[in-house]
Amino acid sequence: MTHGSLFSGIGGFDLASKQVGFKNIFHCEIIEYKRKTLIKNFPNTKTYADIQNFEGQKYKDKIDILSGGFPCQDVSIAQQSKKINQRDISGKRTGLWQEYARVIREIEPGIVIFENSPMLLIRGFEKVLCDFHKLGYDVEWRCFFASDFGYPHFRKRLYGVAYSRCKRWKNTIKKGGVLQKVLPKKTPRQIPLSIPIKRFNGNSSYEDVRMDDGFSKELDKNFIHGFGNAVIPEIPYQIFYKLKNLKT
Repeated sequence: MTHGSLFSGIGGFDLASKQVGFKNIFHCEIIEYKRKTLIKNFPNTKTYADIQNFEGQKYKDKIDILSGGFPCQDVSIAQQSKKINQRDISGKRTGLWQEYARVIREIEPGIVIFENSPMLLIRGFEKVLCDFHKLGYDVEWRCFFASDFGYPHFRKRLYGVAYSRCKRWKNTIKKGGVLQKVLPKKTPRQIPLSIPIKRFNGNSSYEDVRMDDGFSKELDKNFIHGFGNAVIPEIPYQIFYKLKNLKT
């Protein structure tokens, strides 16, 4: 199956797509250092910068799955202390959902996957659902915690999967979709940590941690920002895997 991503960040969806055996056709990310990360890790994938300049017509009917976590800053709890004129989906950044919807209309993928803050559910989610309905898609959604997949933090995020009513996936919702099948059935595996934490790993040895000169201020900032906004690849991997093996 073919995959394209928007608001790609450092490539969480792209990595998951590659791991499950899909072909990454393009990604789109406006922040330069994240784009450089994408180019390094996915050299054979077409790279675009600003979604507002992205022309989806050239990929019409060529993309099976389109994914992306459009900006959540205007709806997120983390931004409540900041002065934001519109604290909903009509804000300047989260409002880029309109560009996502435009690209969906131009490409007409069979499946669309989106990710955002769970606060979107009360700050404009009805707009997203209405737009998908107009575009000819049925939608399922669910919130997941990072800890559900064995990671040492909670990080609750909203995931949605939209199925085209005009393609092979039109009856998927009636069959229960895939999100209800994403959570691990067994106890989440232990994630290996570069610096073990005693609370999660009883074999921690802080004597093994060496001192260094640290990162440059800019590199440190980019590193934190890149990972802080990234999706956890395990979640889209499970979604992609279930879609790959779904009988339609």
